[in-house]
Amino acid sequence: MTVRELARLATAVENGAGLPAGLPEGNGLIVGVTGPPGAGKSSLVDALTAELRRRGRTVAVVAVDPSSRATGGAILGDRVRMSRHYADSGVFIRSMATRGASGGLARASAALAKLFRGAGFDFILIETVGVGQDEIDVAGQADVTVVVLVPGMGDEVQAIKAGIMEIADLFVINKADRPGVDRAEREIHGYTDAPILRTVAIDGTGIAAVADDLQSRPRKSLPPAEAFAIDHLGIAVRSIDDALAFYASQLGMRVALRETVEHEKVCVAMLPAGEARIELLEALSADSAIAKFIEKRGPGIHHIAMRVSDLNALIARLESAGAKLLGPPRQGAGGHTYVFVHPAGAGGVLWEFIQA
Repeated sequence: MTVRELARLATAVENGAGLPAGLPEGNGLIVGVTGPPGAGKSSLVDALTAELRRRGRTVAVVAVDPSSRATGGAILGDRVRMSRHYADSGVFIRSMATRGASGGLARASAALAKLFRGAGFDFILIETVGVGQDEIDVAGQADVTVVVLVPGMGDEVQAIKAGIMEIADLFVINKADRPGVDRAEREIHGYTDAPILRTVAIDGTGIAAVADDLQSRPRKSLPPAEAFAIDHLGIAVRSIDDALAFYASQLGMRVALRETVEHEKVCVAMLPAGEARIELLEALSADSAIAKFIEKRGPGIHHIAMRVSDLNALIARLESAGAKLLGPPRQGAGGHTYVFVHPAGAGGVLWEFIQA
């Protein structure tokens, strides 16, 4: 598979397409790299990539960044941070935006990791957003989870140990040339037996030891992905800004993504709610489906969206059973591929099914 072909497949998967038929399982090790902001995750991934390449190993990087509120794309893109590897055919780097997903990953992160493993890469490094103690989804997708910390965190280590601290297979204390490294190691040793390594990623110190550890690790037998999971609850509102007076100001929910979906004639705001999301829908014109819904029923729950592992297979089952689909699969808010099923054949509920 050429780099150009792999790039095209990666774009398709990120936009909601399934993995290619007949893709080999591959033998590469999927490594999750997570930790709080400022720990140097990107520098560590960059240095580790260089070390693995010196050892003749191929590396794919899935770098997950927050979404730009303006464009929905990735910000702080690791394409810039890891630019020294772009002339290396043994390295493939993909930056991607969370697109409103919580848990530290984008919705297509796991599928991209499987794509790169199937393409024959020896190591697949997934760098999470790393914005808080609940960014732990990577542990369910990786063979090895590396938690990156830095000296001087002190009480912060205690504060986050119920989250990302508990998923570590390996701790890396980066920036270990700073004061407080011994204390940081004692804090970690206080409640875990996971190995701890020290690094200074920007000059390569300790990186060889991290590579040695990873090369000794076997692949896990990961559980299969769930076939169904609630993605979001769609709520029709007259005005998103007015609705946010309740959701944001009173409930304290945050807006992860706002965008306009022209072909649906709707403005959308996504608010993470645990593993799912609230999707606020405001009509752009009087002839849109949301405007007609509000005219008939008033603001309220418009639809329920479910993620499925194989949208095409589900569509085939539904059509064979006589279910009425409201048009062919399309691309919606956040870039996902979806299809609606008419309430008449779905117990009175308008269902949206989304390719996971």
